[in-house]
Amino acid sequence: MQFPNKKLLLFDLDGTLIDSVPDLANSVNFMLKTLNKQTFDEDTIRSWVGNGAKTLVQRALAGEKNPHALEIFLQHYKTHLCETTTLYPHVKETLHTLYKQGFTLAIITNKPYDFISPILKTLKIDGYFSLIVGADSLKEKKPHPLPLLHVRDTLGFSTEETLMIGDSKNDILAAKSAGIESVGVTYGYNYDEDISQFHPDSTISDFTKLLPLLSPKIAIVGGGIAGSSVAIYLAELGLHVTLFEKKATLVDGPPICHLHAGGNLYREISDTQCLTLLKESIELIRLYPLSVDKRPTVLITPKNDPQTPLELLPRLKKLQNYYAKLINEDAKNKLLGEVEEYFQLFSQEEILKLQKRETPSNPSSFEEWMIIVAKEVNLENVQFPFIMVQEYGLNIFRLAGSVAFMLEAYPNATIRTDTAITNITQDTTTFTLAYNDTEEKFDYLINAAGFESGLIDDMLSFHRERFIEFKAAYVTQSTYNSTIWPEVIFFGQRGTPQGMAQFTPYPHGYFQLHGMTKEITLFEKGLIKNSSLSSHPKLDKAFLEKIYTQWRSDEVQERTHKAILHVSRFIPSFTKATATQKPLFGAQQIPGDNADLRAAEVSFEGERYARCEIVKASSVLAMADAIVETFHLIPKPWRLREFHPLKNLNHQAIDKKASTLAIKRDYPKSLAYLNHPLCYNTKNEEVRK
Repeated sequence: MQFPNKKLLLFDLDGTLIDSVPDLANSVNFMLKTLNKQTFDEDTIRSWVGNGAKTLVQRALAGEKNPHALEIFLQHYKTHLCETTTLYPHVKETLHTLYKQGFTLAIITNKPYDFISPILKTLKIDGYFSLIVGADSLKEKKPHPLPLLHVRDTLGFSTEETLMIGDSKNDILAAKSAGIESVGVTYGYNYDEDISQFHPDSTISDFTKLLPLLSPKIAIVGGGIAGSSVAIYLAELGLHVTLFEKKATLVDGPPICHLHAGGNLYREISDTQCLTLLKESIELIRLYPLSVDKRPTVLITPKNDPQTPLELLPRLKKLQNYYAKLINEDAKNKLLGEVEEYFQLFSQEEILKLQKRETPSNPSSFEEWMIIVAKEVNLENVQFPFIMVQEYGLNIFRLAGSVAFMLEAYPNATIRTDTAITNITQDTTTFTLAYNDTEEKFDYLINAAGFESGLIDDMLSFHRERFIEFKAAYVTQSTYNSTIWPEVIFFGQRGTPQGMAQFTPYPHGYFQLHGMTKEITLFEKGLIKNSSLSSHPKLDKAFLEKIYTQWRSDEVQERTHKAILHVSRFIPSFTKATATQKPLFGAQQIPGDNADLRAAEVSFEGERYARCEIVKASSVLAMADAIVETFHLIPKPWRLREFHPLKNLNHQAIDKKASTLAIKRDYPKSLAYLNHPLCYNTKNEEVRK
């Protein structure tokens, strides 16, 4: 049984949260020794615990009355409260998750009130509880319903919103008398009786299993950057999530090369979208810090371009000011260097001076990064000034590796790769997903299927306007030392022969190239809009063959060669570069009817179906925020920005995982590493071979 609408959780203490028997047994035996009575082993005393101190002492004395016994016991126990008492497994982290989700937590115990707080403080769980009721707090104690009703009313919740969790019949009987649903834990004391005999509404054998009882079942279709990131977000909140991906690995989609921190690489999008992307890019670094290549980006305007470099200046200043604002709001947002160093202009005179300087092996300042650009770019074909901005690289293989490691850390996240959804039906309360000759019901459905999102919409008869755009970036190798190169962007009008050229360095002389022309990155018929009859735009068969089977080798060579020539207009010596393996490629969706949209997040159908509609990967956390709030998945909205698996991740583990993924996907493993040694945290650590 599940309890998806609960807000107030009432916990018993002894036998449910803590194993206090060792300390209780020591105090019982101290009392017995003081009275010259026979002592007992811990297991025997364990069967007496549960009805309060007075009853425990009476059981130890076998009913014999002694006016001093209780006082002796209490005095000893008071000074030895938490010497050997421990939390049961997973209690602390589960309480933390429940508290973080917004549940109100309270303790109702038959232990004397004065003993409770010192134990909670010693075990460092005292901050989670809004109210504590002990045996002597009210005129009645469990199994009487009064303590439960008192806490419910004092904290302002309804009976339907309240759940009792305990290990003994006293907890279950009190809950039944109060009309409150209950969960029995099987590992507690309960006088050697099976808790199920008293018919709690559910039972658990491990405290962490409380989380899925309180969480609805959530299905996410699509394991790209959107679906995987939402799965991480929901799992961190303790929610029960199942992620379906038809490919063998996660985050295996369209090429990613940089953060789009501010989006100033795309002059056709609005300032508002740029500011949104800057904020979201910083959040993405916080989610995937080991996937970021910390090298700047150079923006260069060709002479034949109708705009001038200085037309970007107002936007760059807006971005710089907004970056300062984000840091002021949260110091952890300072991830793109110093505010005053967010961007820098280089005049022609400065570029000519840099040509005369020696190229450093490990550039660290803007001037040092610009030296190789000054030496290699044909200055006859470009306008001045050059602009260098702290827009960093984003490595898709490291993203995939990070996602895999993080999701493996969550016991409440189920990952089903190599799994295609064949049908979805919906009734008033659930979605039924068909896959692998199996059907499974879920309370919520998140459509993160990327360019196939329309197929999921069609299964449920939801209509949504969208574009699909197929794009490719080409992998080349050069004799250049790539570790000394920043990313370089040469502006141009998208879709024309002068479309933007993008030059992205990877280790060991590899470079990823974009050329925003229809002969290179863009394709004839590569941008398709859906019809009024379907939410799914129909890509040409040739593109589907690239996605699902393979590229023709002659097409790879031809388009890569054109990409090399496109970049060589500005970097002449790059003509010597060679094509390597298949491009980085894929199709992405663009929601709505504006093909230039870049800052998009999520849309909804009703209260239980969401579409992940990010165009740029940086939008993932804002999207997850909206899903949690709209679905009311936890009692209060939670803007989550800290993820505990990150504490156990390191560059060495990501290097290994990412390089394995690169090889598995038929790419050079060099594409899995960060390009610059300074990106690694250890001073003397070299870029991986």
